[in-house]
Amino acid sequence: MITRNKLDKIKNIYYYIIMPKENIFQKAKGHQEIKGRDAIDTSEKRYEKIGNAFALITKEISDLSVPEKTLEDWGLVSSFSHTIDDKLDKIIDPAERLELSKKIISSLKGDMGDFSSDKKLEQSMLSLKNLSANLPEVQRQSLIDSLASILKITEKLKNEENPHNLVRLTRIEGQIAARLYMPFFTEEFRMSEKYPKILHALTRLSRAGNSFDDFTDLPDDYKNGEIKVHPTVLNRLLFLGAALSDGLSMLKDVGFSKKIIKRCLQARRSVVEDAPSKQK
Repeated sequence: MITRNKLDKIKNIYYYIIMPKENIFQKAKGHQEIKGRDAIDTSEKRYEKIGNAFALITKEISDLSVPEKTLEDWGLVSSFSHTIDDKLDKIIDPAERLELSKKIISSLKGDMGDFSSDKKLEQSMLSLKNLSANLPEVQRQSLIDSLASILKITEKLKNEENPHNLVRLTRIEGQIAARLYMPFFTEEFRMSEKYPKILHALTRLSRAGNSFDDFTDLPDDYKNGEIKVHPTVLNRLLFLGAALSDGLSMLKDVGFSKKIIKRCLQARRSVVEDAPSKQK
């Protein structure tokens, strides 16, 4: 019989073997137990690791180094995602969340939008608008479409009652979240014959991250009223299975590279040591 104690052991094994990153668009709330400036520093550092993990995998597949400018752009995207997710998590009324989501997308499309009541959100919106304005129109629209899709799926996750559907939506959310970063690849990468494999690996990595976050946080999310699926052992194992499947798919894309596996081990060790007590 699989007990909660055994699930914790499985979680720790997965931390050290598969996962090289913190989730992209979700789980800002996972650091609430860390107080003050330490909470901000820990969260920012973990979001910075997303771009580094993407760059490492990209290099391993294509032998192309991600430019520093792209890494900086990815950092801004991560910061924006974190800010928006944190803001939406604090809004209880679904209608109010929907209104904010629409306002965000409209602003990115060119509407003025007033976010002055929240200075952090206002700064994040300004940063992303300036960033997206420098993209070619096709890439800019791709960024906006991906963000709009994520906001819709995130809302569906809060109301889904079927565990299998919740896992499916979680994987989709992770896959689309990875696409937020794709418009910032330079033409050199997009023209590479390895580009499809890069996209596949990065989206699978993001899917695995989302699934593993839910495997870990399902009890707390249910307790806080953020999801409706009960955190039974079997339901949590559905998320673990999805995370393992997508994580192994990513490793296959990079040819089970020793460098990537070593990076996974090092990154997970760091995350476990810094993780809030609820994740240990």
